Amino acid sequence: RIQWLAIAQSPYYQNGCTAVQCPTDSSGTDVPTGCTCDAGFSGSITASSASPFFTGSCQAVACPKDSSGTNVPSGCKCLSGFSGAVLAIQATPFHTSTCAPVACPSHSTGTDVATGCSCDAGYSGSIT
Repeated sequence: RIQWLAIAQSPYYQNGCTAVQCPTDSSGTDVPTGCTCDAGFSGSITASSASPFFTGSCQAVACPKDSSGTNVPSGCKCLSGFSGAVLAIQATPFHTSTCAPVACPSHSTGTDVATGCSCDAGYSGSIT
């Protein structure tokens, strides 16, 4: 934000007001026209008259159930025994997740690999 300085010649001022750019982890033209948190981030940005001339922030969303990683923007991977992917989006809950348990393979008993499978009678090995 730039302060106006009065002068004796037309246009009778120097400098002017400059729009503040959208802060880190957000996108948009500038704060006055609106900033939106980037995919995988939650929060809001609102214009204010005090420095830094906006309030709010955009925070990284934690990895969802059945996945691991630091946070959604950094990347999440489905846990062992699950398949699928986690993708960042801009709408609540700020991610989509298709992580689903992998079914037990043939010649084994159990619901899925995540909860445990055991080889059928007459078969040896382990499923992990």
